[in-house]
Amino acid sequence: MRRRSNFDARRFARSTEGRLVVAFFLLLYLVGGGLIWGFYGRAAALLGVACITGGLFFFLLLYAIMLLIGYWAGE
Repeated sequence: MRRRSNFDARRFARSTEGRLVVAFFLLLYLVGGGLIWGFYGRAAALLGVACITGGLFFFLLLYAIMLLIGYWAGE
């Protein structure tokens, strides 16, 4: 009989959080960009994608800062 490995709640929460963030930005790009394209056209959709990308970079910057703070705090 195979022994089950212990459940790591922190690892599970981290992986779930990452998947939710990726799904959110994919949904934002696909649905948001598609709706902008449908209502306003190609040029507006490209500008919308540029703005969404700026938001993504801002999010990644904040996430990196939080990781550094956690690393310095010893977590």
